[in-house]
Amino acid sequence: MVSDYSGLNFNEVIELDCVTYKILLRDAFVDRLSATEEGRKYLESAWILTQTAPDKSSLREYFKGGN
Repeated sequence: MVSDYSGLNFNEVIELDCVTYKILLRDAFVDRLSATEEGRKYLESAWILTQTAPDKSSLREYFKGGN
């Protein structure tokens, strides 16, 4: 996946340092998921689960509207 995403050949991928490899792997994974509607939904759900602070402006807007 890293080779396909980065354009590096297999030997070049093996020579990458651990941090660079992990960054490319994460980016390749996100890129592949972004290609489908189901993957985009998964990424959005994953992003929502990582949020630790409330979105106060959206909450104010929601409750101001009477929903």
